[in-house]
Amino acid sequence: MLQQSEIDDLTAYLGKLFTSPELAVLQHPENGDEALVVIGQEFFARILRDEDEGELSYNFSKELPDQPYDEMNEYVKKIFNSPAVEVRKRPNKKDSAEIYKGEEFLGVLYDDDENADGFQIFNMAILDIDLEMEDEE
Repeated sequence: MLQQSEIDDLTAYLGKLFTSPELAVLQHPENGDEALVVIGQEFFARILRDEDEGELSYNFSKELPDQPYDEMNEYVKKIFNSPAVEVRKRPNKKDSAEIYKGEEFLGVLYDDDENADGFQIFNMAILDIDLEMEDEE
């Protein structure tokens, strides 16, 4: 189950990453290992807590509307509130791309074959060490 300290650390980390003071992480009301990310009153993304053999990580997942590469690039700049964020095509892969902020790899954007509504999924792993480094800043 997510502890309040984890929720606070995730809120600080994601608020800085997405350049949004209105971003908040809230405990999912029915699933103790899941959190909801909101900006203001709007749902933004999900986080799943994963603890395996004593190692703790979080899987951030956000649906993005499927759109052409140039439009997706502009869209991610907008949601991250940063011109430094970009979508980069992957060599030899047509079904996914990578998202970077400057030279920092953030995660993978891939086609959601299970969803016929025209969405892509952005997945980003957040390690407990990422949150510890945030505490030090």
